[in-house]
Amino acid sequence: MSRWFVLGAALLIGGGPLSFMSCQSPALTAGKLYLKQQKFDLALQQLELAVSQDSTSADAYYHLGRAYGLAGYHIDMVVAFDRSLTLSSKYEERISAERLHYWTRMYNDGVRIAAMSHPDLVRASGKFRLATKIIPDRLQAWRNLGLTLYRIGEFDDAISSFEFVTQFAQSDTASLNALGTLYLGESRDAEAIAQFEKALVHGEQLVTLTNLAVALSRVGDLAAAEETYRRALVTDSTHWQSYYNLGSLYWQQSRFVESVEAFEHAVRLNPVDVDARYNLAVAYLGLNRMDDAFPLLETLSLDMPDNGLIWRELGRAYANRGLDAESAEAFAKASALGQ
Repeated sequence: MSRWFVLGAALLIGGGPLSFMSCQSPALTAGKLYLKQQKFDLALQQLELAVSQDSTSADAYYHLGRAYGLAGYHIDMVVAFDRSLTLSSKYEERISAERLHYWTRMYNDGVRIAAMSHPDLVRASGKFRLATKIIPDRLQAWRNLGLTLYRIGEFDDAISSFEFVTQFAQSDTASLNALGTLYLGESRDAEAIAQFEKALVHGEQLVTLTNLAVALSRVGDLAAAEETYRRALVTDSTHWQSYYNLGSLYWQQSRFVESVEAFEHAVRLNPVDVDARYNLAVAYLGLNRMDDAFPLLETLSLDMPDNGLIWRELGRAYANRGLDAESAEAFAKASALGQ
Protein backbone atom coordinates (compact mmCIF):
# COMPACT_ATOMS: atom_id res chain seq x y z
CA MET A 1 0.00 0.00 0.00
CA SER A 2 2.75 2.38 0.96
CA ARG A 3 4.36 1.93 -2.44
CA TRP A 4 1.31 3.36 -4.15
CA PHE A 5 1.20 6.37 -1.85
CA VAL A 6 4.83 7.14 -2.61
CA LEU A 7 4.17 7.03 -6.37
CA GLY A 8 1.19 9.31 -6.03
CA ALA A 9 3.23 11.77 -4.03
CA ALA A 10 5.90 11.74 -6.70
CA LEU A 11 3.33 12.66 -9.30
CA LEU A 12 2.12 15.59 -7.23
CA ILE A 13 5.64 16.88 -6.64
CA GLY A 14 6.42 16.63 -10.36
CA GLY A 15 3.74 19.10 -11.35
CA GLY A 16 0.40 18.06 -10.05
CA PRO A 17 -2.42 16.21 -11.76
CA LEU A 18 -2.83 16.44 -15.57
CA SER A 19 -5.12 19.28 -16.66
CA PHE A 20 -8.06 18.72 -18.93
CA MET A 21 -6.64 21.23 -21.46
CA SER A 22 -3.75 18.90 -22.31
CA CYS A 23 -6.10 16.05 -23.17
CA GLN A 24 -6.99 15.51 -26.78
CA SER A 25 -10.70 15.64 -27.50
CA PRO A 26 -12.33 12.29 -28.28
CA ALA A 27 -13.44 13.63 -31.67
CA LEU A 28 -9.90 14.68 -32.60
CA THR A 29 -8.50 11.34 -31.45
CA ALA A 30 -11.10 9.44 -33.46
CA GLY A 31 -10.54 11.63 -36.51
CA LYS A 32 -6.79 10.98 -36.49
CA LEU A 33 -7.40 7.26 -36.13
CA TYR A 34 -9.81 7.23 -39.07
CA LEU A 35 -7.22 9.14 -41.13
CA LYS A 36 -4.66 6.38 -40.46
CA GLN A 37 -7.26 3.84 -41.54
CA GLN A 38 -8.00 5.90 -44.68
CA LYS A 39 -11.66 6.17 -43.72
CA PHE A 40 -11.88 9.75 -44.90
CA ASP A 41 -15.63 10.30 -44.57
CA LEU A 42 -15.57 9.16 -40.96
CA ALA A 43 -12.42 11.20 -40.32
CA LEU A 44 -14.12 14.31 -41.67
CA GLN A 45 -17.17 13.79 -39.49
CA GLN A 46 -15.05 13.53 -36.36
CA LEU A 47 -12.65 16.35 -37.20
CA GLU A 48 -15.46 18.72 -38.17
CA LEU A 49 -17.01 17.86 -34.82
CA ALA A 50 -13.66 18.56 -33.14
CA VAL A 51 -13.37 22.09 -34.56
CA SER A 52 -17.00 22.81 -33.77
CA GLN A 53 -16.30 21.86 -30.15
CA ASP A 54 -13.06 23.85 -29.97
CA SER A 55 -12.59 26.52 -32.63
CA THR A 56 -9.20 27.49 -31.13
CA SER A 57 -7.52 24.13 -31.74
CA ALA A 58 -4.73 24.46 -34.30
CA ASP A 59 -4.29 20.68 -34.07
CA ALA A 60 -7.88 19.98 -35.05
CA TYR A 61 -7.79 22.40 -37.98
CA TYR A 62 -4.50 20.96 -39.22
CA HIS A 63 -5.79 17.38 -39.21
CA LEU A 64 -9.09 18.55 -40.71
CA GLY A 65 -7.09 20.13 -43.53
CA ARG A 66 -5.25 16.85 -44.06
CA ALA A 67 -8.56 15.00 -44.20
CA TYR A 68 -10.01 17.44 -46.71
CA GLY A 69 -6.94 17.07 -48.92
CA LEU A 70 -7.01 13.27 -48.81
CA ALA A 71 -10.74 13.30 -49.57
CA GLY A 72 -10.21 15.61 -52.56
CA TYR A 73 -11.75 18.77 -51.09
CA HIS A 74 -8.80 21.03 -51.81
CA ILE A 75 -10.41 24.42 -51.30
CA ASP A 76 -11.73 23.32 -47.90
CA MET A 77 -8.22 22.03 -47.16
CA VAL A 78 -6.75 25.47 -47.78
CA VAL A 79 -9.31 27.12 -45.50
CA ALA A 80 -8.59 24.66 -42.69
CA PHE A 81 -4.83 25.02 -43.04
CA ASP A 82 -5.09 28.81 -43.03
CA ARG A 83 -7.18 28.65 -39.87
CA SER A 84 -4.61 26.40 -38.21
CA LEU A 85 -1.82 28.83 -39.05
CA THR A 86 -3.73 31.81 -37.66
CA LEU A 87 -4.01 29.94 -34.37
CA SER A 88 -0.44 28.62 -34.19
CA SER A 89 2.74 28.21 -36.22
CA LYS A 90 3.15 24.67 -34.85
CA TYR A 91 2.27 22.98 -38.16
CA GLU A 92 3.71 25.59 -40.51
CA GLU A 93 6.36 23.33 -42.07
CA ARG A 94 3.98 20.40 -42.43
CA ILE A 95 1.31 22.59 -43.98
CA SER A 96 3.82 24.02 -46.46
CA ALA A 97 4.84 20.50 -47.45
CA GLU A 98 1.22 19.37 -47.80
CA ARG A 99 0.37 22.38 -49.95
CA LEU A 100 3.37 21.83 -52.19
CA HIS A 101 2.38 18.18 -52.62
CA TYR A 102 -1.14 19.07 -53.77
CA TRP A 103 0.01 22.07 -55.82
CA THR A 104 2.47 19.85 -57.71
CA ARG A 105 -0.21 17.23 -58.33
CA MET A 106 -2.74 19.78 -59.65
CA TYR A 107 -0.16 21.62 -61.75
CA ASN A 108 1.23 18.45 -63.33
CA ASP A 109 -2.28 17.16 -64.02
CA GLY A 110 -3.08 20.42 -65.79
CA VAL A 111 0.08 20.26 -67.91
CA ARG A 112 -0.61 16.64 -68.82
CA ILE A 113 -4.22 17.30 -69.81
CA ALA A 114 -3.32 20.41 -71.81
CA ALA A 115 -0.57 18.54 -73.67
CA MET A 116 -2.75 15.63 -74.79
CA SER A 117 -3.36 15.10 -78.51
CA HIS A 118 -6.99 16.07 -77.84
CA PRO A 119 -6.64 18.36 -74.83
CA ASP A 120 -9.54 19.10 -72.52
CA LEU A 121 -8.63 22.71 -71.86
CA VAL A 122 -11.62 23.36 -69.61
CA ARG A 123 -10.49 20.52 -67.36
CA ALA A 124 -6.86 21.66 -67.55
CA SER A 125 -7.83 25.19 -66.56
CA GLY A 126 -9.69 23.75 -63.57
CA LYS A 127 -6.51 21.99 -62.42
CA PHE A 128 -4.42 25.15 -62.82
CA ARG A 129 -7.07 27.18 -60.99
CA LEU A 130 -6.98 24.76 -58.06
CA ALA A 131 -3.19 25.04 -57.97
CA THR A 132 -3.45 28.84 -57.70
CA LYS A 133 -5.77 28.43 -54.72
CA ILE A 134 -3.48 25.96 -52.98
CA ILE A 135 -0.33 28.13 -53.26
CA PRO A 136 -1.26 31.55 -54.66
CA ASP A 137 2.29 32.88 -54.99
CA ARG A 138 3.64 30.13 -57.28
CA LEU A 139 3.21 31.95 -60.59
CA GLN A 140 3.65 29.03 -62.99
CA ALA A 141 0.08 27.91 -62.38
CA TRP A 142 -1.23 31.44 -62.97
CA ARG A 143 0.62 31.64 -66.30
CA ASN A 144 -0.76 28.33 -67.51
CA LEU A 145 -4.21 29.21 -66.24
CA GLY A 146 -4.10 32.41 -68.28
CA LEU A 147 -3.01 30.54 -71.41
CA THR A 148 -5.70 27.87 -71.15
CA LEU A 149 -8.40 30.45 -70.42
CA TYR A 150 -7.27 32.43 -73.47
CA ARG A 151 -7.47 29.33 -75.64
CA ILE A 152 -11.04 28.55 -74.53
CA GLY A 153 -12.14 32.16 -75.02
CA GLU A 154 -12.53 33.23 -71.38
CA PHE A 155 -10.67 36.46 -72.00
CA ASP A 156 -11.66 38.41 -68.87
CA ASP A 157 -10.43 35.64 -66.58
CA ALA A 158 -7.31 35.20 -68.70
CA ILE A 159 -6.59 38.91 -68.30
CA SER A 160 -7.03 38.65 -64.53
CA SER A 161 -4.58 35.74 -64.41
CA PHE A 162 -1.85 37.59 -66.29
CA GLU A 163 -2.51 40.77 -64.32
CA PHE A 164 -1.76 38.77 -61.18
CA VAL A 165 1.48 37.42 -62.68
CA THR A 166 2.75 40.80 -63.88
CA GLN A 167 1.98 42.37 -60.53
CA PHE A 168 4.71 40.22 -58.98
CA ALA A 169 6.94 39.42 -61.99
CA GLN A 170 7.46 42.75 -63.68
CA SER A 171 10.30 41.49 -65.89
CA ASP A 172 8.35 38.48 -67.18
CA THR A 173 8.24 39.52 -70.84
CA ALA A 174 6.17 36.52 -71.92
CA SER A 175 3.41 37.40 -69.46
CA LEU A 176 3.64 41.12 -70.27
CA ASN A 177 3.24 40.31 -73.95
CA ALA A 178 0.37 37.93 -73.28
CA LEU A 179 -1.43 40.55 -71.20
CA GLY A 180 -0.80 43.21 -73.83
CA THR A 181 -2.14 40.93 -76.56
CA LEU A 182 -5.26 40.20 -74.52
CA TYR A 183 -5.82 43.91 -73.96
CA LEU A 184 -5.35 44.47 -77.69
CA GLY A 185 -7.96 41.84 -78.49
CA GLU A 186 -10.40 43.59 -76.16
CA SER A 187 -9.62 47.02 -77.72
CA ARG A 188 -8.07 48.23 -74.47
CA ASP A 189 -5.36 49.84 -76.55
CA ALA A 190 -3.84 52.24 -74.03
CA GLU A 191 -3.41 49.41 -71.54
CA ALA A 192 -1.93 47.21 -74.27
CA ILE A 193 0.62 49.91 -75.13
CA ALA A 194 1.70 50.14 -71.49
CA GLN A 195 2.32 46.38 -71.27
CA PHE A 196 4.22 46.19 -74.56
CA GLU A 197 6.43 49.12 -73.55
CA LYS A 198 7.23 47.39 -70.24
CA ALA A 199 8.22 44.26 -72.14
CA LEU A 200 10.45 46.21 -74.54
CA VAL A 201 12.47 47.60 -71.64
CA HIS A 202 14.03 44.14 -71.47
CA GLY A 203 14.94 43.96 -75.18
CA GLU A 204 13.59 44.54 -78.69
CA GLN A 205 11.23 41.74 -79.67
CA LEU A 206 9.65 41.46 -83.09
CA VAL A 207 6.17 40.36 -82.05
CA THR A 208 6.05 42.92 -79.25
CA LEU A 209 7.06 45.74 -81.57
CA THR A 210 4.49 44.69 -84.17
CA ASN A 211 1.67 44.55 -81.62
CA LEU A 212 2.75 47.85 -80.11
CA ALA A 213 2.63 49.47 -83.55
CA VAL A 214 -0.90 48.12 -84.11
CA ALA A 215 -2.02 49.57 -80.77
CA LEU A 216 -0.39 52.92 -81.53
CA SER A 217 -2.19 53.03 -84.88
CA ARG A 218 -5.49 52.40 -83.17
CA VAL A 219 -5.06 55.31 -80.77
CA GLY A 220 -4.11 57.56 -83.70
CA ASP A 221 -0.40 57.97 -82.98
CA LEU A 222 0.60 57.19 -86.55
CA ALA A 223 4.09 58.68 -86.34
CA ALA A 224 4.94 56.47 -83.35
CA ALA A 225 3.37 53.48 -85.12
CA GLU A 226 5.53 54.02 -88.20
CA GLU A 227 8.67 54.36 -86.10
CA THR A 228 7.78 51.15 -84.25
CA TYR A 229 7.30 49.20 -87.49
CA ARG A 230 10.73 50.46 -88.57
CA ARG A 231 12.18 49.16 -85.29
CA ALA A 232 10.55 45.81 -86.01
CA LEU A 233 12.22 45.68 -89.42
CA VAL A 234 15.59 46.40 -87.84
CA THR A 235 14.96 43.34 -85.69
CA ASP A 236 13.98 41.25 -88.75
CA SER A 237 14.27 42.76 -92.22
CA THR A 238 12.33 39.84 -93.71
CA HIS A 239 9.22 40.42 -91.62
CA TRP A 240 6.69 40.84 -94.40
CA GLN A 241 3.85 41.65 -91.99
CA SER A 242 5.61 44.85 -90.92
CA TYR A 243 5.90 45.95 -94.54
CA TYR A 244 2.25 45.05 -95.08
CA ASN A 245 1.17 47.09 -92.05
CA LEU A 246 3.37 49.98 -93.11
CA GLY A 247 1.68 49.93 -96.52
CA SER A 248 -1.72 50.19 -94.86
CA LEU A 249 -0.45 52.95 -92.57
CA TYR A 250 0.88 54.98 -95.49
CA TRP A 251 -2.33 54.47 -97.47
CA GLN A 252 -4.31 55.76 -94.49
CA GLN A 253 -2.21 58.96 -94.64
CA SER A 254 -2.54 59.27 -98.47
CA ARG A 255 1.18 58.55 -98.86
CA PHE A 256 0.44 56.42 -101.90
CA VAL A 257 3.92 56.02 -103.39
CA GLU A 258 5.34 54.87 -100.05
CA SER A 259 2.33 52.60 -99.62
CA VAL A 260 3.06 50.89 -102.96
CA GLU A 261 6.71 50.43 -102.04
CA ALA A 262 5.81 48.86 -98.70
CA PHE A 263 3.26 46.48 -100.25
CA GLU A 264 5.80 45.52 -102.95
CA HIS A 265 8.24 44.55 -100.20
CA ALA A 266 5.53 42.50 -98.51
CA VAL A 267 4.65 40.64 -101.72
CA ARG A 268 8.30 39.95 -102.55
CA LEU A 269 8.78 38.43 -99.12
CA ASN A 270 5.49 36.50 -99.17
CA PRO A 271 4.19 36.16 -102.74
CA VAL A 272 1.46 33.70 -101.80
CA ASP A 273 -0.36 35.96 -99.35
CA VAL A 274 -3.66 36.98 -100.93
CA ASP A 275 -4.22 40.08 -98.81
CA ALA A 276 -0.77 41.51 -99.60
CA ARG A 277 -1.30 41.01 -103.34
CA TYR A 278 -4.80 42.45 -103.17
CA ASN A 279 -3.66 45.59 -101.34
CA LEU A 280 -0.79 46.04 -103.78
CA ALA A 281 -3.20 45.78 -106.70
CA VAL A 282 -5.49 48.38 -105.11
CA ALA A 283 -2.49 50.65 -104.46
CA TYR A 284 -1.42 50.36 -108.11
CA LEU A 285 -4.94 51.25 -109.22
CA GLY A 286 -4.88 54.24 -106.87
CA LEU A 287 -1.82 55.52 -108.72
CA ASN A 288 -3.42 54.61 -112.07
CA ARG A 289 -0.71 52.02 -112.70
CA MET A 290 -3.07 49.74 -114.56
CA ASP A 291 -0.37 47.69 -116.26
CA ASP A 292 1.18 46.83 -112.91
CA ALA A 293 -2.20 45.99 -111.39
CA PHE A 294 -3.36 43.80 -114.29
CA PRO A 295 -1.32 40.60 -113.63
CA LEU A 296 -2.16 40.78 -109.93
CA LEU A 297 -5.86 41.12 -110.70
CA GLU A 298 -5.79 38.12 -113.01
CA THR A 299 -4.20 35.84 -110.42
CA LEU A 300 -6.42 37.25 -107.68
CA SER A 301 -9.54 36.44 -109.74
CA LEU A 302 -8.46 32.79 -109.52
CA ASP A 303 -7.60 32.93 -105.81
CA MET A 304 -10.63 35.05 -104.81
CA PRO A 305 -13.33 34.21 -107.37
CA ASP A 306 -16.13 35.48 -105.10
CA ASN A 307 -14.64 38.97 -104.71
CA GLY A 308 -16.75 41.29 -106.89
CA LEU A 309 -14.34 44.21 -106.51
CA ILE A 310 -11.59 42.22 -108.20
CA TRP A 311 -13.83 41.34 -111.16
CA ARG A 312 -14.93 44.96 -111.51
CA GLU A 313 -11.36 46.26 -111.57
CA LEU A 314 -10.34 43.42 -113.88
CA GLY A 315 -13.17 44.45 -116.21
CA ARG A 316 -11.71 47.98 -116.29
CA ALA A 317 -8.24 46.58 -116.98
CA TYR A 318 -9.50 44.41 -119.85
CA ALA A 319 -11.34 47.38 -121.33
CA ASN A 320 -8.19 49.48 -121.08
CA ARG A 321 -6.39 46.80 -123.10
CA GLY A 322 -9.16 46.59 -125.72
CA LEU A 323 -10.23 43.12 -124.60
CA ASP A 324 -13.95 43.83 -124.85
CA ALA A 325 -15.27 40.28 -124.49
CA GLU A 326 -13.16 39.59 -121.44
CA SER A 327 -14.16 42.97 -120.03
CA ALA A 328 -17.86 42.25 -120.47
CA GLU A 329 -17.50 38.85 -118.82
CA ALA A 330 -15.63 40.32 -115.88
CA PHE A 331 -18.19 43.07 -115.38
CA ALA A 332 -20.97 40.48 -115.54
CA LYS A 333 -19.32 38.47 -112.78
CA ALA A 334 -18.87 41.62 -110.74
CA SER A 335 -22.55 42.49 -111.17
CA ALA A 336 -23.59 38.97 -110.13
CA LEU A 337 -21.54 39.42 -106.96
CA GLY A 338 -23.18 42.74 -106.12
CA GLN A 339 -20.54 45.04 -107.66
